Amino acid sequence: MRPRMLVLFRLLMVLASLFILAGCSGSLAKIRKVDLPKEKELRADWKNYNTYCLGSRDGDVDQAYAMLFQLKGDKTIQRVDDWREVTSDKMALGCASFLSHSSPVMQLLGENDETFGYVIYNFNDGISALIIDPKTIRLFYHVHPKGP
Repeated sequence: MRPRMLVLFRLLMVLASLFILAGCSGSLAKIRKVDLPKEKELRADWKNYNTYCLGSRDGDVDQAYAMLFQLKGDKTIQRVDDWREVTSDKMALGCASFLSHSSPVMQLLGENDETFGYVIYNFNDGISALIIDPKTIRLFYHVHPKGP
């Protein structure tokens, strides 16, 4: 009887923790597929955005997972993980080469469906975003484990 009570107690503690964390995390930002702008347009116009590459080391395409195009202005996308600012055409081209096919562009929306930017990523991975305040969202990138 004791082991069952211990298992039940642990399960209740995990559920209570998840409930508390869900309430403290804030609202989720919307991430939706859009038809415009196209991936190639974003890559060509990377200088018109605050552009970042995830995992790229000076354009090293072996480590790149995603590209982020943040609108310039007073809105901020806080980036969790190793996002590096794109500083050259070579780096922009190298970062985007992780795409094997034309990838859909995902729009990042905050409160009142305001656009913060766009992200292109490997769909084996996952992304999520939290609304911090009306001018700020925090982007999380979840890399799918590689291998068998």
